[in-house]
Amino acid sequence: MKRGRLGGLLVLVALVLLGGWAAHVARWEPLPLVGEKPGDGYARAVGVVHVHTTLSDGGGTPEEVIAAARAVGLDFVGITDHNNVDAKPLEGRHDEVLVLVGTEISTVEGHLLALGLDEDPVYRFSRSGLEDLEDVRDLGGFSFAAHPFSSRSDLRWTGWDLPGPWGMELINGDSEWRRAGLRGLSAMALYALNSRWALLQGLNSPHAALDRWDELLAQRDVVGLYGADAHSRLPITRSWAVRFPSYEALFSLLRSHVLLDRSLSGDEDADRAAVLDALRTGRSYIGLDALAPADGFTFTVHGGGGEQWTMGERVPFQEGLHARVGGRVPRGARVLLFRDGSLVRQQSLSLEAPLPGPGVYRAEVRVPGWPVPWVISNAVAVFDEATFAARDEAAAWPEPPPAPEEVLGLATLPGSSAFGAEFDPTSWMDTDVLDPTGGPEDTPALKLAFRLGAPTLEQPFTWCALVNRQERDLAAYRGLRFRVRADGVYRVWVQVRDANPDSADDGEEWWMASVRTSRDWQQVLLPFSRFRTINERTDGRLDPDQTRALVFVLDHAAVKPGTEGTIWIAGLGVYR
Repeated sequence: MKRGRLGGLLVLVALVLLGGWAAHVARWEPLPLVGEKPGDGYARAVGVVHVHTTLSDGGGTPEEVIAAARAVGLDFVGITDHNNVDAKPLEGRHDEVLVLVGTEISTVEGHLLALGLDEDPVYRFSRSGLEDLEDVRDLGGFSFAAHPFSSRSDLRWTGWDLPGPWGMELINGDSEWRRAGLRGLSAMALYALNSRWALLQGLNSPHAALDRWDELLAQRDVVGLYGADAHSRLPITRSWAVRFPSYEALFSLLRSHVLLDRSLSGDEDADRAAVLDALRTGRSYIGLDALAPADGFTFTVHGGGGEQWTMGERVPFQEGLHARVGGRVPRGARVLLFRDGSLVRQQSLSLEAPLPGPGVYRAEVRVPGWPVPWVISNAVAVFDEATFAARDEAAAWPEPPPAPEEVLGLATLPGSSAFGAEFDPTSWMDTDVLDPTGGPEDTPALKLAFRLGAPTLEQPFTWCALVNRQERDLAAYRGLRFRVRADGVYRVWVQVRDANPDSADDGEEWWMASVRTSRDWQQVLLPFSRFRTINERTDGRLDPDQTRALVFVLDHAAVKPGTEGTIWIAGLGVYR
């Protein structure tokens, strides 16, 4: 009897403790702030980017995302569905919320978050990291490596050596959830009591991302970003998912704070340009707003003549520079100043310190007991002109390949150079594929006049292609060379099919590279080393000496179904 009473007492004590803990969680509120409001003269706007909707794998419609952003007081929200810009018609002002539309692109090197696209292209992104970076650039946008340290190897970023001025996500909401483990289960249990507290429990230290960021910053300017990767959808089975966490909760956790020369005006074109410019240049910082509102943070560098710079800006090195970091921060917070990834100064609540010399400076604010800094600033680069020029060179796009030593036309090689039209029953092509005067200076050209059909249950794969099925030995050449233009901007796959007895495609393996057309003639050099395959039975390499076919093809991975137009190809040959 005594043992039974003791057991009951222990259960009662456990229930009381559990109830007390639940009450504590339910009553928890963001930390109070101390300090002065920033007097740096910048206006501020707060938002969240990297959000998915039902236009890809999100749980809510774009309209629900906008409503959630409005409900939690965001100034802007960035919708970035997978591999499409279908939300583009919604871009602009929706009452108090500015909607930005970009995309998350799947590449063989990982995922790219693209913002600032001026239009929804007819063509598809190619899945090549370099080509997709160039596509985003030419569409007026800018890119970030998404969830670069995801626990899933297929989502992890591997394109660290790719050229261009792309940035990186320092914290990604989806990666945080995947790394949370048992803490994620605890967060789910506590979510109904206090969603902010619950989601805070799932966060992890971003030290690996910060270390890699510092390595990149040593070479070039690299903007750091928070990507919410908000789906508001938790898959339970392949066909069933629950709406968890809500967009409102996710939009209240971490946010991007941008610094502007003037407050948002309500003019959607001017506001869009201002916010995108701040995100593009890194005139921004990451704030853990669920822990405490971060809109009162400031980090500036000052010169002896009264000059002022802030995050994302370049400072010409001069004597007498000093940094100011602080503003409205949580009580007990520590403010840290880093130079080239190493801590140079830390103080409680705020700091003002001379800069010890040239370098890349960034700031953090940390609250004891929390693994994620309350604030992570973007960097201020302090160098002389020569160093800035070297950093620009490190971020430069690749130069066009040099002219080949020797070019041979396909018609000069043994075998037939004739191409024929092949297309599925839902699509259309002009079967007269030779245009006698369609090439440069009225020379002959191949003509791919097409209308790509929409996939159906009976015809799930649609295509239009120019095909030459001549067997050839091209081992003596480095790649294909041709000129191309079109009546619009399209993407076309170039295929070299070689012999592979294990392949299910009639003993052929299809090796592919992509070309984006323009309305002007452009020369294309495609080295055989650039071609890739998606064949699960690949033999591992393209064998030019066993070429079985050369193909130019459009499919739903190249352009949108329903697209129609004409592409001309001239001077097809090989080069050494």
